[in-house]
Amino acid sequence: MEQTGKFQVYYKRVKSELEVIVEQNNYTNLSKAFAHWYLENFCNIDNQDIGENIIDGDGDNGVDAIIHINDSIILYQFKFPDKISNLSKKIDEKTSLKLINGYKKLTSSRKPRKANENFLSFREIVKNENIFNYEFVFVSFSDGLSENADDAIQTEFQNLKELTGNTLKIKVEDKRKICDKIDRLQKKNIVNLNMRYNSLVASYNIDDDVKSWTGFTTASDILEASDDYMDIIFDENIRNYEGDNSVNQGIIDTATDEYESKNFYFYHNGIVFICDECKLSTGNQTVNLSAAAIVNGCQTVVALNKAKNSEKGLKPDVFLPIRIIETKDIDLRAKITEFLNSQTKIRDSYFLANNTFIRELQEDLSQKGYFLERLANEYNYKHNLNKVQDYTKDHILQLEKTIQIYVAYYNNQSAAKAKRGKNELFDKQSINDLISEINGDKVLKTLEIYKEICKIITMYRKCRRAIRNDEFLNYMGIKAKNDEEYSAIMDSFLFINTSDMLFLNAYANITSEKFKKENLVKIINICKDIISSIPKISPSSATKNANVFEQVQKMCQIQKEN
Repeated sequence: MEQTGKFQVYYKRVKSELEVIVEQNNYTNLSKAFAHWYLENFCNIDNQDIGENIIDGDGDNGVDAIIHINDSIILYQFKFPDKISNLSKKIDEKTSLKLINGYKKLTSSRKPRKANENFLSFREIVKNENIFNYEFVFVSFSDGLSENADDAIQTEFQNLKELTGNTLKIKVEDKRKICDKIDRLQKKNIVNLNMRYNSLVASYNIDDDVKSWTGFTTASDILEASDDYMDIIFDENIRNYEGDNSVNQGIIDTATDEYESKNFYFYHNGIVFICDECKLSTGNQTVNLSAAAIVNGCQTVVALNKAKNSEKGLKPDVFLPIRIIETKDIDLRAKITEFLNSQTKIRDSYFLANNTFIRELQEDLSQKGYFLERLANEYNYKHNLNKVQDYTKDHILQLEKTIQIYVAYYNNQSAAKAKRGKNELFDKQSINDLISEINGDKVLKTLEIYKEICKIITMYRKCRRAIRNDEFLNYMGIKAKNDEEYSAIMDSFLFINTSDMLFLNAYANITSEKFKKENLVKIINICKDIISSIPKISPSSATKNANVFEQVQKMCQIQKEN
């Protein structure tokens, strides 16, 4: 009889979602759909970008997905068991080393003999940008890596670190962690803490809406108060735990050392709590925090918890400073979190959160039935606090993507930049000029056209994965005599895979009307003619190339005048 537990129940639930994704995208297996599902739900990547992040099928060199963030590359390998009885299986050594091999081919000076377009696109990034950090993430709805696999990877890491000097990290997301992530999506971020303290006094206050307290307490008391909420108490923190790096290991070592533990207070900055309301019970030295979160000190608290559970154990004389901020102003809470964590490099787009133009845009879109997330995960946070109404997923807009498609449509000079590099687009010196005339009507017009363009790009990808599917050719008014001709025609449109911003910009130049099929067909053919005329340019490079954008703009304007 089949055993039924949490993992089996969640497996069936996830599998049913994957089967829908397979149908919608014509993926060849559930593991590809699993990659799509994971990136969408837990990496905050939208459907269109997922098509570029997934290194799909033949020529993937053992890499299932790649994400580029600042000076880091994250390489993913995804495994989803084909049947429920395989949930206890582990990733073997041979399979795991495929990801290492993919890294070698990605970073090698020699171009791999076999590599698909998405792989080569990220290889160009590695060649042209400063990439210092590589993370290898194994996501498997099973028991993760086998001992042999882990040992083989660590050996490879040692050799690669000595050879390249790159920072290499490994992360394993097994069935337990994946189920925890699913649970996390459903949890309310409302935590009420009761914590003992040794000293706590009123500190800097502005008015009745913003108050603060400073003091100190033991590490044991912080962990005891937070124990039931360790999975959600850092949800407002920009950074999550970064692993046992040298700094965090130093925290563990100090907190477990018989002689050094008493000095812990002097070695660490302490913990910052933020809450809606703070109440002190001075008789028993207990503080109650309503709707609390730790917004600075995640690394310290998690490291202390590791010290507590270690063989040496957390020493009782580990004290550390605490600061408590009370405010019900959600925007101020978000700003405090941002600045308290600004010592770590974060996306430039986050700093737009309090820009006047963006604040006005959020209000404008709200009146039109859309929620613009000025801050990362703002909707979920405010919704959990009952501060915003319910919005459907397609009416929740991400700030970064919203500005990206707006600029691609309304600004010819910066359209290529919108596709080429988000960091470049959000440069603090130029972003104000780019968004100074942004409003809700313009955003929604652009969004409507962008969605239609994405449908055709998805159609192309789906047809190209198939042995023969004429849906895209029918859309373009093309016929193929046989399968060989079909493949040749589909390959000639390979640039479509990364062409969302190029098509969007072209549409703005060919017409000011609402979306019409015939206009997009013209645009696709214009782009095909121009890109095919440029020697030795890869399809993915062409769709980021400023010269290509300019040529397409001119040709579309000629079409518009005629």
